[in-house]
Amino acid sequence: MKLSGFDKIIHELVKRNDFLYGGYSAGTCVLCNSLKALAIVDKPNEFPYPAITETIWEGLGLFEDIILPHYNSDHHESADIDKTIIYCKENNIAYKTLRDGEVIIIK
Repeated sequence: MKLSGFDKIIHELVKRNDFLYGGYSAGTCVLCNSLKALAIVDKPNEFPYPAITETIWEGLGLFEDIILPHYNSDHHESADIDKTIIYCKENNIAYKTLRDGEVIIIK
């Protein structure tokens, strides 16, 4: 999102009445302010694109709460989400969980 410029474009798009964003898994996580709590689930030190050589911790800043997908689900990351919830509680990070198949709709 940073390489394409979408991280800037989305802030204009969300002001429109005809814009719909759909995301699954990390596609919902990126909507929050900070991605640091997700270091438990993902590999923040892997850099698949040569242009990015440092971990990007900033999310898109559209939600205050971090969204934690795969909660209590039959997904290989579900146990790590449980650990992330503990981390969030210990660090006073507001979060919302989503089980696989659930959605958040904001108008």
